[in-house]
Amino acid sequence: MNKKSLKISILLGLIFANGVFAADPTTEKDESIIQSIDYIDEDVDFELGFDTSDYLPEDFNANDIYVDLDAIAYIEEDANDTGDLTKYLPVDFNAYAYPTHVEDFNYIDANDEISLNFNTKEHLPEGFNPYIKYN
Repeated sequence: MNKKSLKISILLGLIFANGVFAADPTTEKDESIIQSIDYIDEDVDFELGFDTSDYLPEDFNANDIYVDLDAIAYIEEDANDTGDLTKYLPVDFNAYAYPTHVEDFNYIDANDEISLNFNTKEHLPEGFNPYIKYN
């Protein structure tokens, strides 16, 4: 039964995908339209208004590598070596344990007002009410 439902699901998925892409104009390629586009390859030299060789070393080659990457000393740090953190945690601490006491829950008091030291009335039109619909 499982193989039969799998085959039916695949068949319905293919039919659905074929129906979705059937009306897509990008699936129909018209080679004559593509070949009718004129492509002009221009190799344009840009004049910067100054000679760049004045600012580069005499034997400068942009394809040469001037830095020896083997001379750089890399410090390999063990990602799993975080040190002994148990001295900062309570005895029998378990990060995956569910809180059992009400005192263990941390919550944010939603009644606290946050002062941004910004007066919005200076930037809104007179009589502005955010609860009515303006046309």
